[in-house]
Amino acid sequence: MPVDDYIQIMIESLTKKSELLDRIIRNNEEQHECVSGKSYEEINWDSFNLIVAQKQASIDRIVKMDEGFQSLYDRVKEQLNGDKDKYSGQIKEIQKLITEITDKGAKITTGEERNRKIIDKVFGSRKKEIKRTRNSLKVASSYAQTMSGDFGMDYSSQDIKK
Repeated sequence: MPVDDYIQIMIESLTKKSELLDRIIRNNEEQHECVSGKSYEEINWDSFNLIVAQKQASIDRIVKMDEGFQSLYDRVKEQLNGDKDKYSGQIKEIQKLITEITDKGAKITTGEERNRKIIDKVFGSRKKEIKRTRNSLKVASSYAQTMSGDFGMDYSSQDIKK
């Protein structure tokens, strides 16, 4: 296969990767809408988990594409380096796509961090609610034990007969 064909496949691979990153960015925004300003009970966890699965599928595809890209690059890097003038336009296009991909990666990282903080806050609130409920149950249980013991007095049937 000619070097030009390999380079074209690499460009197509980077373009598809960029599109997948756009999809992940949209997924991050959907996740943000799903959890932002909501309590644990208000969040549609099925939708949230579906978005996570969609993101994972995109990530899996990107990993495979990266492996393929690297394999192609390893095949043509000597020719590219040896004849930079001949391939300068294609090299510039690859560089432009890599810059876009890097920028999108940074945007994804920022979105993931924002969503993680919101989820941490939601779960933190949920933990506090659970802790308050447990404490309330302990107090209620203690009160019930105290009341059922009639404040430590033992009224046996023999005491009543006397």
